[in-house]
Amino acid sequence: NEPLPQLHTIFYGEVASVQQYGVFVKIPGYRKQGLVHKSQMSKSRVEDPSEMLATGEKVYCKVISVENNKVGLSMKVVSQTSGRDEDSANVQSSMDLQKNRKFHKGERPKIELGAVLDTNCKKCGGHGHLAQDCFHVAGGKGYDLIEEEDEALESHEKTPKQKSSKSKKKKNKKEKKSKKAKKRHHGSSESDEDSPRHKKLKKHKQRSRKSSSSDSDG
Repeated sequence: NEPLPQLHTIFYGEVASVQQYGVFVKIPGYRKQGLVHKSQMSKSRVEDPSEMLATGEKVYCKVISVENNKVGLSMKVVSQTSGRDEDSANVQSSMDLQKNRKFHKGERPKIELGAVLDTNCKKCGGHGHLAQDCFHVAGGKGYDLIEEEDEALESHEKTPKQKSSKSKKKKNKKEKKSKKAKKRHHGSSESDEDSPRHKKLKKHKQRSRKSSSSDSDG
């Protein structure tokens, strides 16, 4: 194993490389390089380490962790003008390390929903999953599986639309019937005079009149 620097020591080192997640710094007297994560580069938020540092620049660093043959460094707890330790009690460094460990330990695997089970969870009472697959936390919010958007919309739209379409058809039929009846009634009153039956009646009346007049003349 390569020798590693002592914890909480401060040194003035050269930036060996710049990455998206931070910078690697050469540690004087050691072959091993230390990593300054971008969260440890400054007290203000750093999005892109290349905007702050370039390869070959020299910076003051403090060794804040030595684990699994890896050296963790911090720039934000050291004055970059004088090299003075601004966290001599190592309070800030230990807090940052605890946060980092909790974050990595607290990572849960992604929840992938498979087939919806026709069962209720004994842990949270939710429908569609087993207790062993439940992510419910005591005292936290409860969640249940919901219908997919398309299915919900279909079930919501089907019933009222069918009812309304049927009622519309009935109304249209009634209106058509009433219109036809009106037309028949109206047409019959107008066409009665022109109908052949009406004409025959007229002729018959005329003949009867003529015959009655000839009788009276005789």
